[in-house]
Amino acid sequence: MADQTFDKEIASTDCAKAPLNSRWIFKLLVITLVVFAVGAWGLWDASSVYPKRGIRYADWAKWQYLEQAKKANAEDFGVFIRESSVTNPAEEFERLSVTETKTRNILDSSNSSSLRNLRASMMNTRYNWLEALKVVGRLDAEHTAIGSPQNELDVLKTKWQSAGSVPKPLHTLDLIVQWMIMAVCWSIALYMFLHMLKVRSKKYAWKASSMTLTLPGGASITPADLEEVDKRKWDKFIVFLKIKSSHPQLGGKEISVDTYQHNLIEDWVLAMEEKAFGSQEDGDDSDSPAQSDTDSDD
Repeated sequence: MADQTFDKEIASTDCAKAPLNSRWIFKLLVITLVVFAVGAWGLWDASSVYPKRGIRYADWAKWQYLEQAKKANAEDFGVFIRESSVTNPAEEFERLSVTETKTRNILDSSNSSSLRNLRASMMNTRYNWLEALKVVGRLDAEHTAIGSPQNELDVLKTKWQSAGSVPKPLHTLDLIVQWMIMAVCWSIALYMFLHMLKVRSKKYAWKASSMTLTLPGGASITPADLEEVDKRKWDKFIVFLKIKSSHPQLGGKEISVDTYQHNLIEDWVLAMEEKAFGSQEDGDDSDSPAQSDTDSDD
């Protein structure tokens, strides 16, 4: 039984195609734009903000490296000038990344009695510098060639001593996360945009004289074709139309109709329901036999 009212003027007017609900369009457009903007933010971070932070940290790490390289000169005279520049950074980074090498350098740098205490500290800072360059895609000879170690050390020392803070290191995962944010958000935005186009392409038509509702795909139904109007999801603007088995195309099927995406459809469905099953008032108990007996007793 129908328990909602409908606009009789809408139900009595023919319509070749139900228009989209402007509120639904606005809602989806806002969500799509917000998701797209978050994705664009991820792209900006991944392609500009984070790499700049990584380059800044690599510059600071270079200063730390040259400081340690100069100190290592006291342990191995000439190492500062001779070995500060890294001619094959990829190969050197791979060598310093070996677990045994890393462990040895860490242990020797913390052992003041080690004969290579200062050199080990130099290697540790060299590893940090090369790793920082690798994260931002600058692990090449162009960025590790140091023509004048002392001049570069002086410039970097002046720069970073006045900086006031140590830059935050950048990790590969930081960039991956930002690229993932962009990919996921833009995928969602694309899906929602395509969904809007898909809904827009759906055609619901109405012929008032026969109460014929034409569904997307071309099949048409009338109140006589309805076995049941199921409103179990009416609060979500979804109604399920159970079609009688006698229908030539949709017999025995349950058709889900979203009454929020398109205007007018809700009124059409309620009009068909009333025609097929009667209105709620038709089921009122005021004219029932029991009520008549009560009236007679009065």
